[in-house]
Amino acid sequence: MFTLRALKRLMMVAALACLAQAPLSHAALLSLDSGSATAGNGESLSLDLLVSGLGAFAPDSLGAFDVDVGFDDTVLAFTGYTLGGFLGDISLLEAIDVSGGASGGVVDLAQVSLLAAASLDALQPGEFILATLTFDVIDLAAGAATVLSLLPDAILADADGVRLPATAGNPVTIVGRTPVPVSGTLLLMLAGVCSWRLVRHTGQRTH
Repeated sequence: MFTLRALKRLMMVAALACLAQAPLSHAALLSLDSGSATAGNGESLSLDLLVSGLGAFAPDSLGAFDVDVGFDDTVLAFTGYTLGGFLGDISLLEAIDVSGGASGGVVDLAQVSLLAAASLDALQPGEFILATLTFDVIDLAAGAATVLSLLPDAILADADGVRLPATAGNPVTIVGRTPVPVSGTLLLMLAGVCSWRLVRHTGQRTH
């Protein structure tokens, strides 16, 4: 027996499959932005999936997307994602999240808007965030690098269901942060402060 969520997902997957066969329209640019070039083990890393090249509060607007982001799952652990909200509010049934989540070093992000073209035109600027992904850094040695990239065959469509060709930007490279060594001078200063506090505290107890 299908749940409502399962039925909606089936319908949206079928719609995206149809979009893959639709004629192409204007081009869009997909890109990734981490906001940081370095990270260390135990830290959390955020990655924005961006789209640009469409109309700025005008046609063409984006009505649906299905995009895969690849990463090394021996270095990063995927912890979640947040959709940008520019295709409509999911809680108000203005859009449907049909993302597949993460599996084998690939995060599948997919969403279909239920808004009319005019509403999407009014909602979307020339560049906006489709989703923000978060990862935990689990094994990235200092100076080593890991790459996150957009995988081929992304599907985008405008508000009328016409497929948009998507060009993928460059991968994002994250380098393991080198720990900052504590200088010998600083250690001596700290030792001096600790010794002074110890002597001062001992002197106060003797009086």
